[in-house]
Amino acid sequence: MRLTVLSLLCLMFTPGCGSDVPKSSLAACSFTDKCASAEEVCYVSQVCGPPASNGESLCQQETGDRKCHRRCQDDDACGSGESCETVRWVQRTDILTDTTLCIK
Repeated sequence: MRLTVLSLLCLMFTPGCGSDVPKSSLAACSFTDKCASAEEVCYVSQVCGPPASNGESLCQQETGDRKCHRRCQDDDACGSGESCETVRWVQRTDILTDTTLCIK
């Protein structure tokens, strides 16, 4: 009986409590190896400027963990143990973009 009452309270007062929102798969990925799920993107970011006069690309060091993360707008879209966080997500360009991903 006590478990049932606690379950009902959980569902009534805590959004997402006991929900079946899947976690990010955290599958390995890269700029060329995309995530299998359309709900996920690869968290790898690299800022690159226009090519130098000698044709070489001028890129900063990569950031991110090279794993597939779910996109989100708030914590309710993330699985257990994850939170919706804003991250820099630049796809080898000089256009700085932020996005929100479920991060553990």
